[in-house]
Amino acid sequence: MRPELALRAAQELGAGYADVRVQRASSTSAELRDGKLEKLVQGSTAGAGIRVLVDGAWGFAHTSRLDDASLRACAEAAVRAGRTVAKHAKERVALANLKPASGNFRVPAKRPPGRRSLEERVAWLEDLDRIPRGAKLVSRTVATEDSEVETRFLSTDGHALQVRVPRVILILNFTAEAKGRRATYRARLGGTTGFELFAHGVPEELAKESCEAAHRLAGARAPKGGRMPVLVDPDLAGVFAHEAMGHACEADLVVSGDSLLAGRMGEQLGNPMVSIVDDPTIAGSFGHFPFDDEGVPAKRRVLVEKGVLKGFLHSRETAARLGMKPNGAARAESYAHRPLVRMSNTLLLGGDWTFEEMVEGMKRGVYVKGTRGGQVDTARGTFHFSAQEAFLVEKGEVTQPLRDVSLSGSILTTLKRVDALGKDFRLAQPGFCGKGQWVPVGDGGPHFRIKDCVVGGG
Repeated sequence: MRPELALRAAQELGAGYADVRVQRASSTSAELRDGKLEKLVQGSTAGAGIRVLVDGAWGFAHTSRLDDASLRACAEAAVRAGRTVAKHAKERVALANLKPASGNFRVPAKRPPGRRSLEERVAWLEDLDRIPRGAKLVSRTVATEDSEVETRFLSTDGHALQVRVPRVILILNFTAEAKGRRATYRARLGGTTGFELFAHGVPEELAKESCEAAHRLAGARAPKGGRMPVLVDPDLAGVFAHEAMGHACEADLVVSGDSLLAGRMGEQLGNPMVSIVDDPTIAGSFGHFPFDDEGVPAKRRVLVEKGVLKGFLHSRETAARLGMKPNGAARAESYAHRPLVRMSNTLLLGGDWTFEEMVEGMKRGVYVKGTRGGQVDTARGTFHFSAQEAFLVEKGEVTQPLRDVSLSGSILTTLKRVDALGKDFRLAQPGFCGKGQWVPVGDGGPHFRIKDCVVGGG
């Protein structure tokens, strides 16, 4: 296999630029449901994706065969696609300049996924399943997924990178019942690392907390909706940073007119205490990577600083379109997908309030924790989030549990209504972001308070 031959073939056929990502990935999934082993799957994939610029238009093709002839045929297919797109394109693609990078990079793991046997994985899940087994749950699921992905990236402008990334995740789903009503609590623990992440009793403690939360949810009552103060926990704070601001800062949405932030760089958007960053350099985090899928080094990107819009997330193409610098935000799900502008770890930075101080300032409101999902309209600037768990706050005290609590409103109005930021910043639970492709991401933040937000059910 000589991927450099594919680049040469693309140039010979008229490509002004070409890159190739050769990828080999191995993965394992295991799942216990109510103590029964329901899934144990181990597999591997390999292939190459070739991207070219022809007459100012992108062409892309991929192949699962890595011999020289197949790579050349893939390059030819990408060039044909680019020529076809160029005939219909209204604008020509240009790329921001980038200093070529080379080298072999390996994200460290003390206990790499590939060194753990299937028997060890199942035995560990069985041990973990003993905790919820005695918690009188209606159902319980304990699962783990892990992968190791090695990517070799070469381009006609001089990139020659090899990057190896391990990733592990534990997934818990527990369902409890009270007075005929069932409720499910979900928890995750994961990182760009090895199985050492699951040492020191952390998964066991998470399982215990999740059992308790499932029972609280089953016995909770529905909220009375309306406008009121809201205290947000670090998990939902991270989701807010990701969904409400992170997507709106993706520069492909900005240039296509699908973000309310277009043309607003340098504008005061929120309370001066609010700062939001996207940072793939955090070692061990679920959204960590050394280089993006265009060979751009990972770096910390400031999106909002003291309430002011400071930056967007860029590919080389969007950086050129907006006259800015590429900042390592082009990511692809696999070799079979072309890179898109994506987030990594999107974080609301902390302040100097204690949790107690924020609660004491609330006469009546809600305290929301975690997420069951949500929707964001980046063009209109609106959001709707469903909290996984919530509590009523009365006269400065957290009281009874609530269920099916949602928050909705205007992104920019809500940023202005943030009136307290905690000093208890932490990374939130890991996840995957969908945008036509799925990529692993992280988020996080401190507890923070919104002085006025629309609270509803569901």
